[in-house]
Amino acid sequence: MLDYVHQNCQRVPLKRIISQCVFSRSQIYEWRRGVEERKQREHKMFPEKTVENAVTVMMDYPHMGGRKGQVYMIYHRLGYISTKAYDQVKKSVKRLLFQEVSNRGLLPPRTRYEHGRPERIGQIWAEDFTQVIVYGQTFKASLLIDVASQYYLGVAVSKWANAALVEEPVNQALAKNGGHGPQEFLLSDNGSPYVSDEHGRLLEMADIVHKRIPSCVPQYNGSVECGVKEFKNVFYNVWARRETERDKEKSLLLRVDAAVRETALLLNEDIPRPSLNGVTPDDLHQRVNTAKIEANRQYREHEKEKENGPPWKRNY
Repeated sequence: MLDYVHQNCQRVPLKRIISQCVFSRSQIYEWRRGVEERKQREHKMFPEKTVENAVTVMMDYPHMGGRKGQVYMIYHRLGYISTKAYDQVKKSVKRLLFQEVSNRGLLPPRTRYEHGRPERIGQIWAEDFTQVIVYGQTFKASLLIDVASQYYLGVAVSKWANAALVEEPVNQALAKNGGHGPQEFLLSDNGSPYVSDEHGRLLEMADIVHKRIPSCVPQYNGSVECGVKEFKNVFYNVWARRETERDKEKSLLLRVDAAVRETALLLNEDIPRPSLNGVTPDDLHQRVNTAKIEANRQYREHEKEKENGPPWKRNY
């Protein structure tokens, strides 16, 4: 860069150009190809006992990174090791551990996943949780739907995503279904609340078959994933309307819970779905949808005839 400036400004001395630069001398030195002349920094050697102590700390506390591991070793007088060296040793330990597990064949065999589609109401349920943000605070909303009708069988709100949050929608769904679970299985992802022992015991007591989709493939649970987007769109509209006439004595969590329950009620009973031929999920559950479907079909045919009609002609 300096050579380029010096070539275009030959009358200006190079020392004057360097004095007017806002960069440090080390950067100028690097730009002028002085990096090759520098000596490479030597690697610092650590005692073998210190490295063994570091490996022991990693096996006992695998969640700790270089900074916390270094502080732990200094506090317990296990030796000093730099944070960078600690991270490098940890990478080596991980690599050796996975090689040993693979060579011994300790990994369980892969299972084949078959995606199922419901043919009728009550055959497959699906659950998932999302987050809603109001006034800068994040709340977790757990949802449970019937896949065939997209009917919200249960909703719950909490500040934390835990087993208690996902337990309430299951209890609500069982109450609406007469204490019976889905005819085939309950579908969910691999979130920590759904793989917990508490959730597993709840489903086992209710005689519900739990099926989890493979990791990193959310489209296998696409019904509830798409329903989450629709749910959040309606929720924020409901929240904006309710906040104009809010009860200031209630806490924010209670107001969010009321808005979530109203959103589920609107989606079940008032908002028709194009995927359901223009009827609501509640119509499918009440089995009073035949007349509405026929009326919607006739309306669509009438509108289609208008589009294919002759072009409009002016009288002049």
